[in-house]
Amino acid sequence: MKVIFAGTPDVAVPTLEALNQSDHEIVAVLTRPPARRGRGRTLYPSAVGQWALEHNCPIIEASRLVDDEIHEQIANCGAELGVVVAYGAIIPASLLAAFPHGWINLHFSDLPRWRGAAPVQRAIEAGDTVTAINVFQLEEGLDTGPVFSSRPVTIPPDISGGELLLSLAQQGAHDVVDVVTAVEAGVARAVAQPSEGATYARMVSREELEINFSRSALEIHNQIRAWSPQPGAWTILPTGQRLKIFETLPVESTTQLLPGEVETTRRAVFVGTASGVLEICSVAPAGKARMKAVDWARGARLPEQTILGKKVKNA
Repeated sequence: MKVIFAGTPDVAVPTLEALNQSDHEIVAVLTRPPARRGRGRTLYPSAVGQWALEHNCPIIEASRLVDDEIHEQIANCGAELGVVVAYGAIIPASLLAAFPHGWINLHFSDLPRWRGAAPVQRAIEAGDTVTAINVFQLEEGLDTGPVFSSRPVTIPPDISGGELLLSLAQQGAHDVVDVVTAVEAGVARAVAQPSEGATYARMVSREELEINFSRSALEIHNQIRAWSPQPGAWTILPTGQRLKIFETLPVESTTQLLPGEVETTRRAVFVGTASGVLEICSVAPAGKARMKAVDWARGARLPEQTILGKKVKNA
């Protein structure tokens, strides 16, 4: 099968590599243009773009598929099937019918639950204990197409969004190859999604990432791990500086702490919530790299009864 692959970040690369090692042929790679990073604002290709450069694969770069020239490049690339994994832009209706077998998409949720851009993070944030790896046919609706392959996956209670995403990407790569092979053989069968139970996994806003310690320990724990390591949930110190929190653990504690109140020991850092206590395991102060919370607290020399999430005047 001649395939065009559309993807951008690291999590798309396992599927790209699996297709490359299969009997199928990648005739072109569609990815978003290079982005500027670092203090020097240097342009870097996407992870998928870098893979294509290293493998001498034809590259089509576009952040939005609205240009006629881009449409022509895609339609004339010689593909029989399009494969999408985290490309980051909508495939317009004018291109969905460009290839004999259309486009398939690898999606990490138990469709129709968590349709949209951030299904892994929203599932963790909501406290879901099970998700799924789905390969479905793209159509005009948002992740509404019939499903070729669906495999349930348990969500470990303390896994981060980044860790789960990587694991699902590695597992799902083989599912995609199997579906492509079945499509080529003419034996692939897609099943319509249930008409009820749809939820939507929108991208997170900056405001949503702020931690509200007036929620329960479990809710805060799920929020923090869902968005770790990127973009990262955050709070503010009494000085007004931001503190990203990447890892926590709900703990049994006889200590009564107010929501946001910090208690430090030689070996651990704890924070109070509306119900329960969290151990803070790793953080990143403003302008610094990720570190153990105990190391940060030792250097920060927090005064007693420090409250996270609350700026103190003249602090």
